[in-house]
Parts: sequence; C-alpha cells; structure tokens
Amino acid sequence: MTLEEQIRQLAKQFHPRIIELRREIHANPELAFEEIETAALVAETLRSCGVEVKTGIAKTGVIGTIKGKKPGKTIALRSDMDALPILEATGLPFASKNEGKMHACGHDAHTAIGLGAAMILSQLKEEIEGEIRFLFQPSEEKNPGGAPVMIDEGALDGVDEIYGLHVIAQHDAGTVGFCAGEMMASADELYITIRGKSGHGARPHFAIDPIVTASQVILSLQTLVSRNLDPFSQGVITIGSIHGGFAPNIIPEEVKLVGTLRSMTKEWREFAHRRIEEIIRGICDSAGAEYDLYISKGYPVLNNDPNKTIFAEEAARALFGSDAVFKAERLMGAEDFAYYLEKVPGTFYRLGIRNLDQNITADIHNDHFTVDERSLEIGAAMQAYLAIKALKQ
Repeated sequence: MTLEEQIRQLAKQFHPRIIELRREIHANPELAFEEIETAALVAETLRSCGVEVKTGIAKTGVIGTIKGKKPGKTIALRSDMDALPILEATGLPFASKNEGKMHACGHDAHTAIGLGAAMILSQLKEEIEGEIRFLFQPSEEKNPGGAPVMIDEGALDGVDEIYGLHVIAQHDAGTVGFCAGEMMASADELYITIRGKSGHGARPHFAIDPIVTASQVILSLQTLVSRNLDPFSQGVITIGSIHGGFAPNIIPEEVKLVGTLRSMTKEWREFAHRRIEEIIRGICDSAGAEYDLYISKGYPVLNNDPNKTIFAEEAARALFGSDAVFKAERLMGAEDFAYYLEKVPGTFYRLGIRNLDQNITADIHNDHFTVDERSLEIGAAMQAYLAIKALKQ
C-alpha cells in the first residue's frame, strides 16, 4: 500500500471521530485566550493518541509532538482554536451553547482537522524521520493574535517548516487551494479624533466645524489608494465608524473616526502610515482644526514561501488528484499565521467547505456559517501527508 493510500484510508477511518470533535468544539465556543475547555479537549485527545503534550503555551495554547525513531527535520502544523462574539443562527443540533459566541470562522473545523492529522500520524510513526509538532493556537481573531505569543514562548524553536489551512466558503468541499507569495493583507486600525470649536449651527463662522473637516478627511483618504498606490497593486482604506454631534443646530467640539488599512506589501504599508497623517494634518491645518491619530498595527502581510507552496500543491495533486486543486485568490483579510511565515518557510492554504445541494454557502463571520463535514477528512489527510512528505524532502 502506498503512503497516499495509507493516509486516505486512515483519514476515512478517523473521519467519524473528527466530526464528533468538531461538533463538540462547535457547541462550546470560547473567545480569544479563553479556550480553556477547548484546550483541555485537545490535550486529552492528543494524549489518547500517544502524542507528547505541553499545555499553557500562550496561556491556553497546546503543543503536541510526535518524534520519529530517526533524527531529521521538524515540521509544524498549526490549528487555531478561538471563536467569535456572534449570536449563532444556524439551528444546528450542535449549535453554540454559549450565547453570543460562535465558531463562525471555522476554527472548530481547523482544531478537529489538526487532531485528525495527529490521529493519522500516530499510526504512521515508522514513516516519521524527525519531529512533527502540532500547534493549537489561541486568539487568531483578536489583535495582536496568539501567534506572536506562541512564538515568544518557543513554539517555533527548532522548526524547519510550517503548514496551516483555512476553510473557504467559495469552493466545494473536497478541494484545496494554493497561492504563492503575498496571499493575505496586513491589517491596521485607524483611530482619528478631529477637534474644532463648538458653536451654533446658524453661526458657523464663529465655530470650527469638525464634521465638515472630518468629511474632507474621509474623502481625501480615499486618494491614498486611487492616487498613491500603483494601479497594479492592492490596498484598501475604509472608515467604518463616525461619531460626532448630538443636535441638529449645534456644531460639536470633536468628531471621532475609526477605520482600517489593508496592505499587500510592507513598503506600501509604511508609506500609507506616513501619508495618512500628512493628509489629516493638511486638511486640519487649512480648517484651523486639531487632530489626534493613532494607528494600531495589526497582523503583517501573509507571504507564502513559493517553493513550499509548489511542494504543497504537488502533494495535494498526488493525494487527491488535479481536479481537487484550485488557485486560491489573494484576499484583503488578515491572518496571524503571517507571523510564523516571517520566521520559517511554509505555506497557508485554503480548504473548500461549500455544498450547494445542502445550502452550505454562508461566508465566514456570518451567523449562518457552517461547513460540509466531508471537508474534515480532506483537511486531516492533507495536513498529515504534508508533514510526512516535508520530512522526507
């Protein structure tokens, strides 16, 4: 029996248990750095497979290790565990029991897949030359993310390569997608306060209107993308919140704006930070207003190693066939897996979870989001196969 056949057979064998785990995690969602029950389930499941376990990494993170009989490289597989503050509306029999919390981004599937990969690999220790490390990470959803904390606490020490996946609702269950190079954007939060001079709405010449000034700032910031970014490059700036004023005939003292900046390169990200302040300063100076600007830096650009991405795509074709592989799109969403890829080579790929016949089509971060559970078998097989193949390279 070939290695590919063994992996597929074991993934099929463990699929019912992987589904059980996913449903248990889904029913008991926990937010960032609160994944206590989830971590306990992960640790218990890993130990039952004979996997060496360390807990309390990055507060609620878990690291599992399988060591082969011969020395070799160390390959890491990452799964994120946290849920979102969303009220679930799926009506599933295993829907969230924790009101206002939901696995609406598929991290329940990611964690179950990681455990499935551990089950498969625990049966293939004779094939392992080196070490496979399972990283079950807290807090992917909340800046600054759990990844940098995991790294600081030694999760990547000695690691040669790392692989991770994320479900995607735009592709069918049973498919996997790859994208070399820049795949996901950096994400920074903008907090802007514009202060003017309060006055009567009928006598604006005695006031300094922060609402008019803020309006000009909002429109001018759009030129950051339309006039300062190479048309063949990608970036987004969005102001998602405006707060100011409390009556129709009063010019307020200040207006607060909150927004997001998404960049696909480190260079344009740094330029945009400078340019945002230049735009705000210029408009406020012309209006006689003052401002405060705070940019909260979020996750960096996720940059997949080209060689490891090609390797992973070829592995997927060998395991599932070419029809199961798609070209993953670059997305302006952000992901803290980027921190791992800044330290070691690897790739982050997409796992299709859509099923049109079953109306499983809702996108992530939606209160109706769920996955076609056939994808769990595919994800577990893929992660396990990548680990073994990477060790043999």
